[in-house]
Amino acid sequence: MESKSADIIKVNEYFSKHKKEFDKEIGQLIRKFRMENNISIKLFSERAMISESYIKQIEAGKYGMSLSKFLILCNAIEVSPYKIIDDFIFTSKENEDLFYNKLQKNKNISKNILDFMKEKSPEVSIW
Repeated sequence: MESKSADIIKVNEYFSKHKKEFDKEIGQLIRKFRMENNISIKLFSERAMISESYIKQIEAGKYGMSLSKFLILCNAIEVSPYKIIDDFIFTSKENEDLFYNKLQKNKNISKNILDFMKEKSPEVSIW
């Protein structure tokens, strides 16, 4: 059990050290889904009840956000929060190859996280 806790701490340390990259990727995904749903910055701002300037900064990855703000933004752009965080979740050994192949296409921070977890605990399924 201690080994699993140590592995989880290592993964969380990785997330903490790479917070800026994580915020940037989340912002890019929010922008992508907003654009796919043809929602203007103005409408997004009205729905989310935050300024257009703040939305632009979130989409640019300059700011992170609380869970409640994240949920408000997801509702405002009509997207499930899971669609945004899907690439950042490692669930089990069985679907590791599927995640890895998907991440290879994106070449994003999620691939780095998966590689880190493999390196630190190759025989342990963290989640």
